[in-house]
Amino acid sequence: MKKIILPLLFIPMVACAPKEYVYKGVHDGVEVSYRWSHPAEKPSELLLKLVNTTPGDKRLDLVLDLYFQGRTVETFEADTCIRDGQTMNGKVSGIYFVPQRLTTEQIKSGDGKVEMTRSTIEGAVCP
Repeated sequence: MKKIILPLLFIPMVACAPKEYVYKGVHDGVEVSYRWSHPAEKPSELLLKLVNTTPGDKRLDLVLDLYFQGRTVETFEADTCIRDGQTMNGKVSGIYFVPQRLTTEQIKSGDGKVEMTRSTIEGAVCP
């Protein structure tokens, strides 16, 4: 009986596992990734993941364009400072966006794309 219970307990945990981030590359020593979160009865959220892979602090100014069916529908801007070796994750670090012009259904359709259209990343001292 115990052999059956353990696999059944594991299945719900796998189903609830968070989705993976989509890797967008390294820009001046900062890895940039994103993923969509779709909370129940709330608008979708675009969560960023930033990882500083350099030994020094970095000041970031990022511009992200949200495309739907090939057209830019929204632009998001992130302006922050990230310490050496630090990882910033989505809502935990306050690095997320809530689209105003796209619905959850449109995002889930796969026709929505996220592109970093501009980035300024410089050495700095974070407060």
